[in-house]
Amino acid sequence: MIQETAVIRQINRFRADLFSVMLECPLIARQSKPGQFVHLQLPGIPQVLLRRPFSIAGVYKDQIKLIVRIVGAGTQGFADFQVGQDLDVLGPLGAGFQYKKLKFAYFLGGGIGAAPLLFLQDELNKKGIPSQLFIGARLQDEFPLEEEEIIQRNVIVCTDDGSYGEHGFVTQSFEKQISNGISPQSSAFSCGPVPMMREAARICKKYELPHQVSLENRMGCGIGVCQGCALKVQEEGHRGGFQLICLDGPVFDADAINWDLIEN
Repeated sequence: MIQETAVIRQINRFRADLFSVMLECPLIARQSKPGQFVHLQLPGIPQVLLRRPFSIAGVYKDQIKLIVRIVGAGTQGFADFQVGQDLDVLGPLGAGFQYKKLKFAYFLGGGIGAAPLLFLQDELNKKGIPSQLFIGARLQDEFPLEEEEIIQRNVIVCTDDGSYGEHGFVTQSFEKQISNGISPQSSAFSCGPVPMMREAARICKKYELPHQVSLENRMGCGIGVCQGCALKVQEEGHRGGFQLICLDGPVFDADAINWDLIEN
């Protein structure tokens, strides 16, 4: 873990409530792995006392990319920050995705849950490993990618209301594809709303496809001290069957999760 003063190099508001941020933080960028996150101090926002976690959506030389949805005072204040402004950043934090011996990847992203999957897809592309990316949102205005990136990544787009891409849930398009056959040495990776990941876990178990999930949760410290992000898992361990999303995760094997105990 590194504490570094990052510089905002770009803020791009590409949807009404979505924006991307490029942070120059060379030390953190060099050590970041897909699935990890950073913990940001957002200065000058009275309602925000604790750091806020954000998944790393990509690394570009000395910069990391974040994708942020405006949901409250903290993220609204973040959207109003200026290029050139300094931010105190902790990272990279958490355990990332495991993808050794992988030959093909299926990605299922719901809303801004797509962020860590984009980073992993970039890394697989560098290794020549093909993948298929499914991203869903409630409607077009909530879709977490810019138009040119949708084309570049060959995304299968799904919206609940059919206003953009395929009409329906991302899990439906995913199952339709894998029901016709699964590439050897494949794995699925998902991040997004709990109902989506729960359904993805059911489908992957049905087709015996390995599946990793990246969980999102509110965090106090981000380093395992406050234990405010404890998660009940299937197997008893050194914490009595609990693991910490910030420390043991945010990436977990889907079969290790007790989905009945996770709130939507």
